[in-house]
Amino acid sequence: MEKFPESDWKKLISLKDDALDLACEQIFEKIEKISDGRKGQEHKAYLNLWKLIKNEDHEIGIMFDDLKRSNASHKLAAWRRNNVISDEDFLEFSDKTQQTVELLMGVNR
Repeated sequence: MEKFPESDWKKLISLKDDALDLACEQIFEKIEKISDGRKGQEHKAYLNLWKLIKNEDHEIGIMFDDLKRSNASHKLAAWRRNNVISDEDFLEFSDKTQQTVELLMGVNR
């Protein structure tokens, strides 16, 4: 795989904090849904929360841990899969990067 372009790397880094915040907000929304429906099923809700946090922590790791240029395309693909980057922001990346990400996601243009 070709090296991730410098301009795309700078764009990715500039979007990272907002993408992470959005990913966390999505998790909080899932937590709130489980918590709101816990009445009379507190233990089941607790187990669901534990499972959710475990799974979401894994996904956060895939999206954000060890972010570097050599894995930037994979990270960006994970952002797209998890809807933490807007279509508008994605379209600001180079055509080559967009194509690579879509290939990684199995999307045909």
